[in-house]
Amino acid sequence: MSMTDEQLAEMHKLLADYHRRLAREAAIDVTQQYHADLAQRLADEAALIPRRTAIVQRLHERERQERDNGE
Repeated sequence: MSMTDEQLAEMHKLLADYHRRLAREAAIDVTQQYHADLAQRLADEAALIPRRTAIVQRLHERERQERDNGE
């Protein structure tokens, strides 16, 4: 069962929030920085999912058009 883009983005956002909370609760600076960095990467990834999906859709459409024009 595959996830929709919205579900995938939401999962990344939830993970980002979770790691932000872990960063706030971390007693060791290294652990705090790790969770803060991971939270930011997950949030960045969530923001890019719709853009990447649109790019892939355009590429598939272009391939389909090239295939149709070549036949």
